[in-house]
Order: sequence, then structure tokens, then C-alpha cells
Amino acid sequence: MRTISIPLAIFFVLTCAHQCSAQATSAQERAVLSVIERFFTCMTTRDSSGMAAVLEPEGMFTITEIGPTAKPPRIVTNRDYLARVKKGSGTLLERYWDPTVRMDSALAVVACPYDFHFDGVFSHCGLDVFTLVKREGAWRIAGCAYSMRKEGCTPSPLGPLKN
Repeated sequence: MRTISIPLAIFFVLTCAHQCSAQATSAQERAVLSVIERFFTCMTTRDSSGMAAVLEPEGMFTITEIGPTAKPPRIVTNRDYLARVKKGSGTLLERYWDPTVRMDSALAVVACPYDFHFDGVFSHCGLDVFTLVKREGAWRIAGCAYSMRKEGCTPSPLGPLKN
């Protein structure tokens, strides 16, 4: 009887540990994705101070264009990116789906396809790759690399924009 209960107890402990770990990871992933959501929400409203609150000041964006008129990859500091968003006009909307999150303690990487609309009109699509760091208990975007293409975009599973 004792030999059955010990392995059974170990099974229950391991099962609980696995489920608790999965729930913790899920909560951590949600915390990381909420930072990206906040970034996009602030971008849509051109709230550069809100965007700055989730960006590391010394971080960078790397932009890679794809297609026949593509320019060489370029790097823009987070500060310069914020300044461009702040001084621009028009409505920006970026939607993403199927994010893949990889984490290790205070480091997270999120990759996701996206589509981008300017003033309600499709502009381009691509892949976002965010790197986030945890500083003083809060996740912040250290950098983002993304591709941009105007052709060959897979339709978004989010459907067309609702005007």
C-alpha cells in the first residue's frame, strides 16, 4: 500500500507543479503581450508619452522592406521613432495575431505576423519581432525588428477592418 501511495503522491505533486508552472508562464506571457498591446494602442492615438513608458530609451527599431522597391535595412532609435509618430498625422492601426512568446526570466522575445493600416487603408504587412526586458518588475520593449511588404500578404485572420 505504501509503495502505491508514494508514487501516487509523487504523480500528483509533479502534475500540480507542471500545471502551476504552465499557469505562471501563461500569466507572464500575458504580461509581456499586454506591453505590446499598450504600445500599439498608444501608437494608434499617437500618444508618444504612453509609448515611451513601455520603451527602453536606448532601444532601437530595425526596419526591413521586402519587394521590388525595397530600401536597405535601416535602424531607428526608439527616441527617433517616437518623434516621428508624435509629429505625424493620420490614423495608424497595427494588428497582430498568433504571437510566439519565448521567455527566460527577465528577457522575452515575441514574434508575430501583422498588418498595418493608415487612415483606415491597408498599407503593408510583415513580421514583428519584439525584444523585451524586465526592469524593476516591469516589462519594457528594448527593441523591435520588423519586415514590411505591400504584396504577397496573407489575409489577416482578424478579418477586414470594421469602419
